[in-house]
Amino acid sequence: MKKILALCLLCILLLANQALHGESFRVSYLPGDKFRITEKADLRRYEDGRFIGLAYREVRGVLDVLAGNEEGGASKVTGDFYVFEETKHKSINVARRIDQVVKVNFLIKENGQYVVAENRGYPSLRSFPVFPAGEIEQGEKWQDFGERVVEPFRDGRFTRVRFYCDYQYYGTDIIGGSEYIVLKAQYAMRYKPGQDPYGDERIRGISGKHLVTIYFDPNLQRPHFMRDQMDEIYQLADGGTIAYKGFILTWFDNIVTMDRSHLVEEVREQLKESGVEDISVEEKKEGVALTLNRIHFVADQAVVLPQEKERLKRVAQALKKIESRSFLVVGHTARAGSVESQLTLSVERAKAIVDYLVSQGIEAKRFLYEGRGASESVAANDSEENMARNRRVEIIILED
Repeated sequence: MKKILALCLLCILLLANQALHGESFRVSYLPGDKFRITEKADLRRYEDGRFIGLAYREVRGVLDVLAGNEEGGASKVTGDFYVFEETKHKSINVARRIDQVVKVNFLIKENGQYVVAENRGYPSLRSFPVFPAGEIEQGEKWQDFGERVVEPFRDGRFTRVRFYCDYQYYGTDIIGGSEYIVLKAQYAMRYKPGQDPYGDERIRGISGKHLVTIYFDPNLQRPHFMRDQMDEIYQLADGGTIAYKGFILTWFDNIVTMDRSHLVEEVREQLKESGVEDISVEEKKEGVALTLNRIHFVADQAVVLPQEKERLKRVAQALKKIESRSFLVVGHTARAGSVESQLTLSVERAKAIVDYLVSQGIEAKRFLYEGRGASESVAANDSEENMARNRRVEIIILED
């Protein structure tokens, strides 16, 4: 009986000690880490108070933590943000068109603060969450500054808005069998012209609020998931208004590093055994690229000629063996016609290749696609032979 009482007393003391000391938070990204930030916005758009329609948008950042930290433990982060085409319908199992690829470099400090030297719009939410020094007990509240970058016209004109956020350590929750620390945060959006000297001059003022639930991974020491219920109104210089209401969901995921040299050899061997010709396989910054050289379409159209389908079928068989990776399909054209027509045709041809590969049994949601027109020619456009070399499609196995 005495032993049972002693054990009970010990448990009470341990729980009391844990409650007394609370949690000490820090944000940790180690050199060599590779991670992904995926932001999905599900919003309703209003203009001058009238409902205009739905707006779904996804942005995906594929980021590397560089070797060597700055003074004070800040992690150096570099990578690309893929900005997908905004749609009016929420789609799940579809290929996504890339509107823009944005290269970024920034620092993340141990307390969660971001340092972004060159503002290119991404990441759009910075210094969030931020933690105070010392331990935080459950239920405790604190405040700190953060920054949100907005782009109400969806045309690449960004405005930085600094905000003051209220945080609370709410407790813990289980998601997918793992325990996460739950934080509640809320902040108001307030902006006047001139607060961002490089901001969009069409914006005269911003007001609104954000209510955010943050799931923080205590093992990795970084955010895992955030759910943001938002309501923003933009007062415009012409007297009108734009408003967005809805949710923004953000995931932070680790990326398993790809053995690129092994994958190159493996894919080359598979294509060789299948008798596929005129495809080069090589490492690129984004991953491993399969380049379909001299691919044949109907002239000035995005219609694949019948003789190409056997080659594409065998490429699809090789891609099916690659698990848990996305495929970026990039269309290229020769320099013929206007720059605009080249870009349009290259996008359409990339999409045509995606559609055929999907018809061979690869999930559409694994594909991203874009066109680069004739901006990345591999030969001078001075002969039919060289122009044929420039008409190509890349399928990049992304390290994402």
